[in-house]
Amino acid sequence: MPIATSNIPAILNVGVIGLGRMGQRHANNVAFATPRARLVAACDLQKDNVTWAKKALPSDTRVYEDEDAFFNHERLDAVLIATDTSTHAPLALKALQYGKHVLVEKPISVDQGTAEQFEVQAREFPNLKVMVGFSRRFDQSYQEAKQLIDSGVVGRPFLVKSSTNDQYDPSGFFIAYSAKSGGIFMDCGIHDIDMARHLLEITPADRVKRVFASGTNVRHPELADSGDADNALGFVEYESGKSFTFHLSRTAIHGHDCACEVHGEEAKLIVNQNPRLNRLELADQYGVRSLSTPTYYERFREAFVTEVNEFVACVLDDKPVPSTIHDAIEAGSIAQALTYSFRQGKPILFDQDNKAILA
Repeated sequence: MPIATSNIPAILNVGVIGLGRMGQRHANNVAFATPRARLVAACDLQKDNVTWAKKALPSDTRVYEDEDAFFNHERLDAVLIATDTSTHAPLALKALQYGKHVLVEKPISVDQGTAEQFEVQAREFPNLKVMVGFSRRFDQSYQEAKQLIDSGVVGRPFLVKSSTNDQYDPSGFFIAYSAKSGGIFMDCGIHDIDMARHLLEITPADRVKRVFASGTNVRHPELADSGDADNALGFVEYESGKSFTFHLSRTAIHGHDCACEVHGEEAKLIVNQNPRLNRLELADQYGVRSLSTPTYYERFREAFVTEVNEFVACVLDDKPVPSTIHDAIEAGSIAQALTYSFRQGKPILFDQDNKAILA
């Protein structure tokens, strides 16, 4: 059952399901960096991840290898879902059915029909919070950019240009990952899409006019077999005149590079144009330079901490969540259309109901 407003506990008991690369970081953040939460349970079906949890997490965190036993943990108030994308929607629904608040990693599903069905199902649990993990919304630089937009300094924002460039991984990780992640637009670009919608202050009245995408494989030609690319460009245009464009890459040699420009009538905002790891400069035989953030996690480490703390506050203080199921569906719809545009080599138009015309 949801937590009653009149009897709100000082601490939220949280469980994490999915203890892979991202789930382990989430579990650590809940356990050691969220003062108003307690990590009471963790679950994974992989032996190696279970072994990690038993060694790394607090001794009073119960570690499960069975989903139902995890959801039945007697002190569980909320669940953080960090499993494979294909399981996000069914596990989120299961958590709601067990009476648990939900923080689920993006996207809700690589299939838009499944995501939309979940939105309808979630309405049956109005007293439970569901938040989608769009981590950039909780990054200090992006939050300050939004505050400047809200203050009127920038004027009406009309264009966002962004990029997400992941460090090149010669192991070929992204080849296998692509087959189940939905591809570069859904898995990677959905962050740029959500942030652009957020910074452009997109409302239901802003209907998408058309999208266009292109891409190529610079270092991972095998991705073509699954209809994916390791470098891609996306363009999204609204009927209101607002638009955004972005570059996505899996082949950045220098490290993780995530930048954003917001163009307004009165000013331009620039976020993270130089992907510096810190304020250190290295002077050697190559000259004077700064080091780059090696992966997305180093870049957004504090954002992930802020994200889970904000989720806990939304539950305990009964506040609306900042990133909703509908936000995820709108971003996913655009990502799906861009994927279709890339694979078909043509622009995709949207109808009067703001739905992509994919036929």
